[in-house]
Amino acid sequence: MLTGLIFAAALTTVSTQEPSSDQTKAPPTATQIESARAEAQAIIDRSEAAEFFENVTTTDTPQARHKPSGMVCSFMMGDPRNAVNLYPTREDGPRRGDDASCGAWWGSTYVTNFATRYPQRYTQEQLFGSAVRDVRENWQNVVPVEGSVRTANIEGQEPPLVGVFKAERNGQPRTTVVVLRNIGDWSFKVRATGEANDPDVSVTATFAFGAAIPGGWEIISSGR
Repeated sequence: MLTGLIFAAALTTVSTQEPSSDQTKAPPTATQIESARAEAQAIIDRSEAAEFFENVTTTDTPQARHKPSGMVCSFMMGDPRNAVNLYPTREDGPRRGDDASCGAWWGSTYVTNFATRYPQRYTQEQLFGSAVRDVRENWQNVVPVEGSVRTANIEGQEPPLVGVFKAERNGQPRTTVVVLRNIGDWSFKVRATGEANDPDVSVTATFAFGAAIPGGWEIISSGR
């Protein structure tokens, strides 16, 4: 299901693509939904995250919700690299359960969604600047992509801050993306990395972000 939805999101910014057959496929069967629910529960269980994540799968896409923030994590069926993470507490940092992430491969792009509630109440501009510095410090030959970039826009959502970079890690060229927005007490962020010549890494990153923040998946699944 995710493949078709990513494609649909791309159509919001690029009108020259043809409709995908995934967009008209039959609804998932009860067996497919049950398999997806089992997959989501296995991800939660092996991460020992049941205190803060709940299984919210209702389609053939495995999904888990971070209870404190409302972030919804979407995963690919059958991929052992699917994961949720709870980060250790630290002095003056977020309390237990207030710093979490989930990661999955969306095609050839690896996407990590983060939800963090900082006691310091940093602005989204401060946090975005910190995320960009992290890219510059941990990647090589970092070059920002200037001008217009391809993004997925989900109806009714305020646009997030987006940074797209061409960079290298371990000698391998990549496209890496930062997406961030504060909502209430929470900071939501996506870090996504894909092939260097893939123009849709930023589409995948912004779609994954919009689908994960509170209310996003409901908008998408309703077809609005």
